Amino acid sequence: MDFLISRNYKVTMKHFETKYTTHDNLVLYLQAWIPDQPKASMLLVHGLGEHSSRYAHFADKLVGEGIAVFTFDGRGHGKSSNPKPTAYFANYQDYLKDIDALFLKVKTYIPGIPAFLFGHSMGGGMTAAYVLEYRPEAKGVILSAPALQPADDVSQLLIAVSSLVSKLAPKLKVLKLDSNKISRDPEEVRKYDADPLVYHDPVPARTGYELLRIMDAIKEKAASFHYPLLLLHGSDDQLTNPKGSEIFFRNVASKDKTFHRYPELFHELINEPEKELVINDILEWIKARMSS
Repeated sequence: MDFLISRNYKVTMKHFETKYTTHDNLVLYLQAWIPDQPKASMLLVHGLGEHSSRYAHFADKLVGEGIAVFTFDGRGHGKSSNPKPTAYFANYQDYLKDIDALFLKVKTYIPGIPAFLFGHSMGGGMTAAYVLEYRPEAKGVILSAPALQPADDVSQLLIAVSSLVSKLAPKLKVLKLDSNKISRDPEEVRKYDADPLVYHDPVPARTGYELLRIMDAIKEKAASFHYPLLLLHGSDDQLTNPKGSEIFFRNVASKDKTFHRYPELFHELINEPEKELVINDILEWIKARMSS
């Protein structure tokens, strides 16, 4: 992999970009930010409709604490979808295979240090499903506003017919997300709306159905989740349901589990006005487990 020196960050680090060909011949965009002397590593899985570069400011903070951050644009997202994002994937199991292959690369690229998993929103659901099914060797799992239960305003009829619609018209656009609900910071909403790598149209039927399948799979296996867990959710999140996080937290078998409930915060916790508090909570949790 070719390394590029980033000039956009205060902390000395290496930034690289590369591509990965999946088991079914899709080409995914990968990137990483690596400190000079990494003490830990993390694979970050982004949310529905967005892309990995939206986490550059978060990676900057992590690298400052010696944590290498690896991430990718998922199937149908960001630079992994040409000519433009579609937010479409046919089977969530393919997504889990991507995560598994890339987490192995993380652990191989910088061996001998603790490796963590971080997932936001849809990526949180994917990450939870991944560790429940694949049982990777991870030091801990961080789930930010994970998609573990349908939002309260999602039509029960839509949920009931989702399987049929996804088979008959998999790319039918069925549910549009309200960008005003991502953050209470108007500037963050403006940047999101103006970002050409963000998918702005309604979610494809198959993608929506696969998300429901993930939620069902997680509910069935939650009691076998044993990893150290940091769960984060805003009380006023209207894009992913905080109730799902509450239920998951109660049901997991982890002896080491922490749940930060942020009053009044919206969906993208690391893009809220209180983002420094949230990021610090994440860093403190990771650092406490890097040497344990």
